Amino acid sequence: MPALSRRLLLLATALAALLPVGAARAEGEQQRLVDRARIVVEEFLADPNFQRMRVYVQNAYAVLIVPDLLKGGFFLGAEYGVGVLLARDIRSGAWSDPVFVDLYGGSIGLQLGGKTSDVILTIMNASALQKLLTSNFKLGTDASVAAGPVGVGLGAATTVQFGEDIYVFSRSKGLYGGLSAEGSAVLLKPDWARAYYGQPVSAKAVLEERSVTNPGSAGLREALARF
Repeated sequence: MPALSRRLLLLATALAALLPVGAARAEGEQQRLVDRARIVVEEFLADPNFQRMRVYVQNAYAVLIVPDLLKGGFFLGAEYGVGVLLARDIRSGAWSDPVFVDLYGGSIGLQLGGKTSDVILTIMNASALQKLLTSNFKLGTDASVAAGPVGVGLGAATTVQFGEDIYVFSRSKGLYGGLSAEGSAVLLKPDWARAYYGQPVSAKAVLEERSVTNPGSAGLREALARF
């Protein structure tokens, strides 16, 4: 074999060996977020301060889970987080696989302090979910938003009037407070979905058509089903 051909063969072999590693590394980043989101859900489930949150999740069309929302001084003084969005089948109650989003905006403010907060947003109707999947969605502008009820001894409500499109539940280093999310933007991360599912895929295909799946999300979906 000529020297040039041998070099080309070696180069092709090296590139082929690197591609799976790169794909695994990319998927690993998304899987770490999915695993962290599962832990956040389990922590909310175990916290008696969030008993009333159960009925909101049980009736939600979707939930957006943002672990470790960063507050202040990180992104030009604004807040920023990466989260996962899952939709609930209204008939069966089964949860979809996740898509990935960025949540950011200068107006997000944790009312009781703390540098990071785990946040779960419950999307309470189909219209709000469809708007969230558009390219320029803003909380408080495209959908109404309010803090979810928090507190020990309130009990799990059996009948609740969901007057807002989205409710925000936040948990910050053991402190319990609302989240002012007016004007905060939510943007889809299609590159993360492509890495996680191994192919280009739309949010609709994941959340509504459920044409793709990743077994790594099973734990998160099972945790949500416990609400």
